[in-house]
Amino acid sequence: MTQQYLITMETNKELDDILRLIDNRRLSGAMEALATFGCKYPELNIGERLDSIRGDYERMAGYWSQGYRDPQLDSIYGELLRRVYRLTADTCLRYATTHSSFMAGICRRLDGAGRDWSEDVLRRSLETFVTDLAMLGLEPEHIGAARKAGIHAAHQQMMNDLFDYIWTSPQWSDGMAATFEQILLSPTVDVNDQLLIVSALMLSTMNIFDICKFRILVNVYRRSVDDSVRQRALVGWVLSMGQGRDALFAEQRQLVDGLLADGQVCAELTELQIQLFYCMMAESDTSTIQKEIMPELLKHNNLRITPGGIEEKAEDPMQDILDPEASERNMEKVEESFRKMKDMQKAGSDIYFGGFSQMKRFPFFDSISNWFVPFYPEHPAISGIYGNDGGPAKFLKNIVKGGMFCDSDKYSFVIAFKQVVDRIPKSMREMFDNGGALMGVIDASSEMQQTPAYIRRFYLQNLYRFFRLYPLRGSFFNPFDHGDAENRPAGYVFFANPLFRGTQLESRFGEIAAFMVKRKMYTEAAYLLGNYSEKSHDYQYYMLSGAVLASRDRDVMQSKLAEHTAEECFRHAVELRPDEPRAVLGHARSLFGEGRYAEARDAYATLLRLQPDNMACALSYSVCLTNLEQYDEAMKVLYRLSYEHAGNSNVDRVMARALTGSGKYEQARNIYERLCGSDGVENEDIINSGYCEWLSGNNLSAAGLFARYLKKRYPQAGLGSYGEYAESDIIMPEEDFLKGHGVTPTEIQLMVDLICATILR
Repeated sequence: MTQQYLITMETNKELDDILRLIDNRRLSGAMEALATFGCKYPELNIGERLDSIRGDYERMAGYWSQGYRDPQLDSIYGELLRRVYRLTADTCLRYATTHSSFMAGICRRLDGAGRDWSEDVLRRSLETFVTDLAMLGLEPEHIGAARKAGIHAAHQQMMNDLFDYIWTSPQWSDGMAATFEQILLSPTVDVNDQLLIVSALMLSTMNIFDICKFRILVNVYRRSVDDSVRQRALVGWVLSMGQGRDALFAEQRQLVDGLLADGQVCAELTELQIQLFYCMMAESDTSTIQKEIMPELLKHNNLRITPGGIEEKAEDPMQDILDPEASERNMEKVEESFRKMKDMQKAGSDIYFGGFSQMKRFPFFDSISNWFVPFYPEHPAISGIYGNDGGPAKFLKNIVKGGMFCDSDKYSFVIAFKQVVDRIPKSMREMFDNGGALMGVIDASSEMQQTPAYIRRFYLQNLYRFFRLYPLRGSFFNPFDHGDAENRPAGYVFFANPLFRGTQLESRFGEIAAFMVKRKMYTEAAYLLGNYSEKSHDYQYYMLSGAVLASRDRDVMQSKLAEHTAEECFRHAVELRPDEPRAVLGHARSLFGEGRYAEARDAYATLLRLQPDNMACALSYSVCLTNLEQYDEAMKVLYRLSYEHAGNSNVDRVMARALTGSGKYEQARNIYERLCGSDGVENEDIINSGYCEWLSGNNLSAAGLFARYLKKRYPQAGLGSYGEYAESDIIMPEEDFLKGHGVTPTEIQLMVDLICATILR
């Protein structure tokens, strides 16, 4: 599998085709295609670099054609491939710049800024900022405050420009990479600046892979002494890996293999993968909060939102007299609602996505870098309100300090609060003046906020908001999108990347796959299970693969895993652990699902020997016997179950079916009448009751039951459709059964006609 390098910005199929040629090591074809593209778009200035590569290729090929055997031939060919790739990658970027108004606008703005990004100037600018801030302590407070605001405003604008410069930059040289690596590891550069640079590198490398930028992210993750920088770098290189790059850049695999030799790295990668899955659940978690929790919360509080702002509801003076405990009950319900959200958040849910998604339309978020900038009080967009010490500012600082919000949401909250602070009820303003209580669901301690897991979690939430909410997000490769038409796994399922196959991280695959299966993430699990090396096909692998294949998910059946069947996987699991009930059960169910009832019967018999008191297993065993028309054997089991579990409707259903099959229609009818008359009646009860009536000769009653089912199942169907539904739902599933009990094709057609006539009455 290969990465589509220019999935974003302004995609060009010709360039994508050239990159595929490079992936397949077709150097000559790639050069010819690139030359043709250069003629079509002369403004891209491809010719000079391409001519240099082509010249070196022709010399290499010429020596080889004359029989000269160069021991460095493979190495030379590989380097030429990499040079063509770099040229093509830069061409992708230049093409996007000239054909995308979004990219062109950014480049024009950068050109207009006229900044000098040379190594010495950049390093001096970053270090001078730190020095200037340190020197402010020597100036009078009133002068220092004004100078501080000016320094931060100028520096933030510079960092915004630097961010755009990095993510729109072409392929870097080793020298440039070394410069930025030193900056990111330097103790004399502000950490917030380092964090923003790391995010820019990630954004650039995700869109168009650059081995130099990738190397920086890996090395910074490995060597930085600041946990926040390390964790951003971790997320950066993980989401920038792409697929197929190790074939072109062997260094990428070497870098990754070097990291995975450390067990702590494998542990952090495992945590990161799970955290990414929680990010993907943000919308569903939001739905749960909006539909289940917030209605209760709003129902029992004393505030209401109006066009004019937040208002307090008028209290009913008689309430305390008529129902003195009502207030306490309401408070308990409010607390329960908060408790539910607290539990969701503790589990890893992004509970604030829905609320803050409506607060990303401020001009602040027009700048891409502001989606990634760490929260700091001196940011020019918030320093006006946040820099005060009393009243609302005090409340805001408590929120920011202790609330579990990602940086992006903190900026949203402060900016929104600034706009509505004058419309807040007096009682709430008094609360703020007194310090207020935190409105966050969980109060995060300073110690918690310094943990790698906490840092990763909220940085990922920042990323998720950008890739879901930024208006021009379609201009970027989105790691949170699902797999594409070529059946490649989505970026967020990074454990499925072939780079990890056969590495030490593979020992963690089972943990992640089990997490996916438990949450019915079958497509993602299929990608990961397809990434297992042959040597890791153990019991757990077969059990998980069987469970995923048994889901019959459409995307699963198009994945690599679908080369096998659920039955095959569970059979292998049974071979490895023949006395493990879960394996035998999975095998039995898969055999049953394939209609292999005799084998399923034997598998359930084995399970009954292991678990003789398993009622569900005994019932499934009796179903197999019934489907095999071994009615006497089935009834022996069913009579026992009926005695031990009197009134169990599932036992009754199977027994009624077995009685029908054995011709004991009256006994079966008694059971069906009870089932069809109960509140828990199911569609299958109505249909099976109809079969019983039909086989016993009560054709009118049978048609009535079938009509009842169809009207219930298809209430909006046109009258002309019921004949087709009768064929598909009633006749075809049991055609062999009916014919085996003497029903002729003519009778089948007459029954279909009678059903339609009954419906029309």
